[in-house]
Amino acid sequence: MKVLIACLLCVLGRCSSHESSLKGREVQASDVMEHIGRGEHLYLDSCIVWGDLDFTKLPNRNRISSNLTQVFVESSVTFHDCLFVGEVRAFDSEAGVCVEFAHNLSFTHCDFRKEADFTEVIVEGHVFFTGSIFHKRVSWQGSSFRHKKVYFNEVTFEDEALFQEAIFAGGGNFLHTVFHSSAMFQKIRAGGLLFFGHTQFKGYADFTYATAPESQFLYAEFGERYDFGHSQLHPMGLPEGIAIK
Repeated sequence: MKVLIACLLCVLGRCSSHESSLKGREVQASDVMEHIGRGEHLYLDSCIVWGDLDFTKLPNRNRISSNLTQVFVESSVTFHDCLFVGEVRAFDSEAGVCVEFAHNLSFTHCDFRKEADFTEVIVEGHVFFTGSIFHKRVSWQGSSFRHKKVYFNEVTFEDEALFQEAIFAGGGNFLHTVFHSSAMFQKIRAGGLLFFGHTQFKGYADFTYATAPESQFLYAEFGERYDFGHSQLHPMGLPEGIAIK
């Protein structure tokens, strides 16, 4: 596959024909999606992305049933220190389109100004959202993370964060993450450790019917509203007074 790589040398016109520079530039989401649609590995560094980044519009797709189409992203997708002015979409409920990422999905230290929707995505590779901030509602409902490395650490969620029925084949790392609004983890399933050390749940935290072989909440902080009803998390380090029913 070709590589779309951020590099100052490319800005100076010294990159090869299969490389492009998007470091420290303003780019259109449609241009980014064009590169991904051609199967190019993607790495954007310190860019401002204008327009809606919509993975559901990519051409590599397969009709699964009469009312569901799956888009396949063959590229490794990596954004670092990027600002997304528009929405980020990997799910279209009206058109019945979901997305599968065959490689890594990484948005580290990124700023999402509008809603992001990763509902029912499948990610085969590493998942990194380390250090990012979501100003609006974001959803990973029904998503499947099939690699053992899934990092949502040091993330700030200003609005709702929806993880209902998400599947973590390994575990999930939420170290030092802050949920200012609702954190919805109902019916999630994990095959490894769910780590919520030093996590702040300032809004409603819902872990009802959640399942994991082990979970860690050392130094986590909860607000007045939380629910662990019918969960099987085998938690360690829960603050005093937090009851598992």
